[in-house]
Amino acid sequence: MDFQTAALDAGEALDDLFKFAEIETGKAIENNDIPLAVQYFDNLRNEVQILEEKVTRLQKCVNTLSYELLPTMFTNQGVRTITVRDVGRVTVNVRWNASMPDKQRGMEWLRKTGNEGLIIETVNAQTLGAFARTEALAGRPLPEDSFKVSAAPYISITKA
Repeated sequence: MDFQTAALDAGEALDDLFKFAEIETGKAIENNDIPLAVQYFDNLRNEVQILEEKVTRLQKCVNTLSYELLPTMFTNQGVRTITVRDVGRVTVNVRWNASMPDKQRGMEWLRKTGNEGLIIETVNAQTLGAFARTEALAGRPLPEDSFKVSAAPYISITKA
């Protein structure tokens, strides 16, 4: 069996699993039995985590090919761009990343060198959400013309 056939089979199995999960979710809810529905939810959640770990392993293979093996092959053979039938034009590009270990010094340097336009003021989304919750519970909701706030109930499980 080749990779493409294995991937097709896995995709079909996932489609079947999704259909099965939809049916079982309906059954778990229709009985109106909270402990039974929660057990089903926990099992489904655990299975999703296992599947996510497997997808993560596949993604590592993709990343190794994209960032290590293929660029090395291209470089070793003196190739920058190649057209591959049924794929398209493939090029080795370079992605640059930068960070500021000392944020204050980095910001000062950007301002001093006339690059302050790169500086973007921001608020962490989780921090803003926690602030919105605190304010709303204190009877001081954030102004709707400046903020979009929503709250959604969800189930949390703490293992005994």
